[in-house]
Amino acid sequence: MRIATLTCLPGPSSPFLFALLYSLLALVVLVTSSSSSSSSCPGRCTCSNQASRVICTRQSLDDVPDSISVNTRYLNLQENAIQVIKSDTFKHLRHLEILQLSKNQIRQIEVGAFNGLPNLNTLELFDNHLTLVPSHAFEYLSKLRELWLRNNPIETLPGYAFHRVPSLRRLDLGELKKLDFISDAAFVGLFNLRYLNLGMCGLKDIPKLTALVRLEELELSGNRLEIIRPGSFQGLVLLRKLWLMHSQVSVIERNAFDDLKNLEELNLSHNSLHSLPHDLFTPLHKLERVHLNHNPWVCNCDVLWLSWWLKETVPSNTTCCARCHAPPFLKGKYIGELDQSHFTCYAPVIVEPPTDLNVTEGMAAELKCRTSTSTTSVNWITPNGTLMTHGSYRVRISVLHDGTLNFTNVTLRDTGQYTCMVTNAAGNTTATAVLNVTAADVSVNYTYFTTVTVESVETPGEEESALVAINETFIRVLPVPTPSGHLWPDSIPTTVSSLSIDWSSPRATRPTFTVPITEPGFSGLDDVIKTTKIIIGCFVAITFMAAVMLVVFYKLRKQHQLHKHHGPARAIEIINVEDEWGFICGRPLPPPPPPHRAHAPTLIQVTSSSSYCQSPKSSQLNGRRNFLWIISTDRTAGRNNGMHLHVASWTNQS
Repeated sequence: MRIATLTCLPGPSSPFLFALLYSLLALVVLVTSSSSSSSSCPGRCTCSNQASRVICTRQSLDDVPDSISVNTRYLNLQENAIQVIKSDTFKHLRHLEILQLSKNQIRQIEVGAFNGLPNLNTLELFDNHLTLVPSHAFEYLSKLRELWLRNNPIETLPGYAFHRVPSLRRLDLGELKKLDFISDAAFVGLFNLRYLNLGMCGLKDIPKLTALVRLEELELSGNRLEIIRPGSFQGLVLLRKLWLMHSQVSVIERNAFDDLKNLEELNLSHNSLHSLPHDLFTPLHKLERVHLNHNPWVCNCDVLWLSWWLKETVPSNTTCCARCHAPPFLKGKYIGELDQSHFTCYAPVIVEPPTDLNVTEGMAAELKCRTSTSTTSVNWITPNGTLMTHGSYRVRISVLHDGTLNFTNVTLRDTGQYTCMVTNAAGNTTATAVLNVTAADVSVNYTYFTTVTVESVETPGEEESALVAINETFIRVLPVPTPSGHLWPDSIPTTVSSLSIDWSSPRATRPTFTVPITEPGFSGLDDVIKTTKIIIGCFVAITFMAAVMLVVFYKLRKQHQLHKHHGPARAIEIINVEDEWGFICGRPLPPPPPPHRAHAPTLIQVTSSSSYCQSPKSSQLNGRRNFLWIISTDRTAGRNNGMHLHVASWTNQS
């Protein structure tokens, strides 16, 4: 062992050397302290590899411990009593790659709980109390590859539940026993997902998985699916493994697996299957392993095709595959050992054969071909000899899962005889139908519209001019193509065919407008428009007449009521005069009545065409006898019947 000795001799630079050594010593102490702090281990936790692995399991923790090293890459907090993951809890753990929070009591994860974890690769949250998918908490987990949410009381998977973590490769949603709704858009955005577990979720139907274009493994075991329908796996062209064990499947419909072109392993064991549709596995060219055991298979002609397929695909493996459950004399026999000598089979029966169909070009069409059982396969042969099967999708023509040949829009080239071929293990049965496509009817009534430019002519055209001048204007006609592709239909003159065009004429630009140009031969639409206008005009006229009659009736009724209830109209004028005699309308007033008869007015006939005369001037009537003259004029039916004068007297008291 060597010991190095450093001797500092006194000299002119000794103070400088001592200062330098002191600085180096302080730096070493600081680095040592920092290293010790960064590699510290929280209490009740165990750490290893310089605190890059921190394990805090089964410590009854109710919160994430502090002082976790910033160098931590693996953090295990399983089997504690944590209930809430608060925001920014792990923000200092930038190097963390695996976070295990399973088997706690977590019921809430706050927004931003996983902030500061740019390198997180695996997040385990299974066996907790979450009722919702904490979508907002996954905001910045750009490198997350695995997410485990199994065995939580989650009730719904809403649309875009995982779109914030498109980097996911594995998603475990198994054992969500309270799950009762999955949105069609629940898995939108997971275009990198390779593995999905939806086992033991109580599903009755397979959810929409079209968005999972890169999915390779799908776990659906332990559900209640009962029926597997065509289109259930649409879009999953890269799926390699499909597990459907213990799912109570009793029926798999024809063409249900046609989308799974790359399927290698299929597990249908422990279900309630009696038979499978003819040639169900034929489109699955890469299928190597099939598990069909523990199903009540009925061994008859419907499973004979399966026997042949098993012999070709898995000739040596008899342990994983199906055995007969019925009839009794075949019970326990491996299906792959069956042959046609065990049964008496008959060719399939077409219950609803296709019928000849006449359609017009451009229309949709269907040729149906229904069989008595779904275990047969249905294919079509086109007029040019092409074999159409379900899954061989084309732009316009396809075979639906029920065997119907569907045309989205027919063309003249589709005309011909189509053959429906139904096949089972005993052979095939065919039925033909003729599809007759006629060209679209060009005699349909049309009204063509074109742009007409009206331009002012500076010099009016002469009589022999080729222009058609209307108020010193001419019309430029721009023809519109007809349905047949020509400018004008053959042998059909237009209403403007006599117009000549002179492009050299001097002109001033005017606004452009559109004028309908109707072909004489195509007047059906015009007739409809005219009829509609006539109906509208009649309706307006009737409404107007009814309104006029109502007004007239109202006025007559009002005039009748006035004559009936009010009788002759009477105008009354009250005149207050003094004792002196006065004059009315230039006539002397009659003498006042005696005092004892003052209460009974005297009626004097005054013949005057005027109903109003100026009263004499009034004066202060204190202690004097006053008279009130009342002049009334009777008018009946617009006639003046005379003037009547009434008088009343009273005495003013001082």
